[in-house]
Amino acid sequence: MEKNTDLLPQYMRVAADIAAKIVASEYKLDRRIPGKSTLSSAYGVSQETVRKAENLLSDMGAVNIKENSGTVVLSAEAAKRYLETIKIREEQVGLRDRLRSMFSDYNDLGKRIMELSESIISSASVPMPADRSIPMYEMTVPETSDKVNMTIGDLRFWQCTGRTVVAVKRGQSINVSPGPYFVLRAGDIIVYSGPAGSRIAVQQLFTMGRTQNTLYLIQEQINTAVHLREISIVADILGARLGDITDFVTMEKGMTNHSYLFSCKGSRYILRIPGEGTVNLINREQEETVYRAIAGTGLCDDVVYLNPKNGLKVTRFLDGVRTCDPYDDADIEKCMVLLRRFHGIRLRVAHSFEIFDNIEYYESLWNGQPSEHGNYAEVKARIMSLKPFIDKYKCEYCLTHIDAVPDNFLFHPVNGEEQLQLTDWEYSGMQDPHVDVAMFCLYSLYDREHIDKLIDVYFLGSCEPAARIKIYCYIAACGLLWSNWSEYKRTLGVEFGDYAEYQYRYAEQYYEIAAEEMKKL
Repeated sequence: MEKNTDLLPQYMRVAADIAAKIVASEYKLDRRIPGKSTLSSAYGVSQETVRKAENLLSDMGAVNIKENSGTVVLSAEAAKRYLETIKIREEQVGLRDRLRSMFSDYNDLGKRIMELSESIISSASVPMPADRSIPMYEMTVPETSDKVNMTIGDLRFWQCTGRTVVAVKRGQSINVSPGPYFVLRAGDIIVYSGPAGSRIAVQQLFTMGRTQNTLYLIQEQINTAVHLREISIVADILGARLGDITDFVTMEKGMTNHSYLFSCKGSRYILRIPGEGTVNLINREQEETVYRAIAGTGLCDDVVYLNPKNGLKVTRFLDGVRTCDPYDDADIEKCMVLLRRFHGIRLRVAHSFEIFDNIEYYESLWNGQPSEHGNYAEVKARIMSLKPFIDKYKCEYCLTHIDAVPDNFLFHPVNGEEQLQLTDWEYSGMQDPHVDVAMFCLYSLYDREHIDKLIDVYFLGSCEPAARIKIYCYIAACGLLWSNWSEYKRTLGVEFGDYAEYQYRYAEQYYEIAAEEMKKL
């Protein structure tokens, strides 16, 4: 099989090669293709990868998989259609990778030019003896300049010139130490400090075309163009002008949403925009009721804005924040203290998050597509068999976070001390609070030793055997829950790789552990 550079999943490349051989009549109609072990050896892949490839071709109608008798060629035309689909996918992936590479090159080049610019500015700034006064210069804003009606902040005066605006003379008045929101008019006289060479940089700033003066302005223009939709959204939310929204950058993509960091009038914020298919996963009106319920509890900062119709959310950015390290004992202790406090408040809302119902619901979102796991039906039946035990030992429902994973515990410095918050409440609802303990373990990819250790920390060393087994059951059930969630995202073209695989493996493994421990009760 030829090597592809388009980074398509391995099983899709195997399926494409098999389809090509069907079209070329190497594998003939109504005849069996080689067995999984033969194909596995020929392609250098696992038999599971071959199984996925055959299932894909079966879904396309190219082959028919017969139990205990092999895989038979069904349609060369269907195989051809699959190859056409793959070709389109390859082109899309290629374009995406080219775009990603271009952005990467652009960012790297931008960083190098910015560093060089800062070095040039620094080298031009000659230290002066303390007994010498700082030279002052003046520059009149030309009527023809495209900088007229821009603010000092929009102009990036200091970044572009390395000089400081001391005052602005306008007619008979003088504005001393104007801030970044001071709007410059034609005829204004800018008084600025700096060495003699400053005059050239400042003059160029006001006389050159806007896209020619410095990389800072170019960067800002490109950034504004790329994110104009998002910038317009937050400007409208905060009642600000487009020019007030600066330093707008994409944060690392989350699993459910897209997030952006930006500044507005001296403060920094985060904009959340719901991700692909989120409308089917999150009820934003319910999310709003959760934020109302936790307001004033100190569990997290109040949101600046939340639209219950479209899920847009703006929160204040916490400087110096870090997430919980699930392998740091001190971090774990603090997180479990906060979790116990939250559960102890016994908050209530009108909706619940039912794990087993949502396992079924997420599966229904696949729109008839099969699971990528060949033993899915068997694993699902086993997980569903845990429900009677859970129901027997479950705690009284209260508001539960559901997504209480290490990444959602935020440590941030306040007056020299670290404070802890629990963020991202979009899945929250009424549930057994011990689900939060299971979720922390699941997302941390803990082995059983670490799981038992965390349970002991949460329960202060006094966890009843039935409660411990129930948490094992929750780990298994939530593993299948998030695996089904990931499979829905996969139908939308969003892949989570190892994360999805790990969730499914927890479902398999912790069903066995829970079932074995139940026998000992």
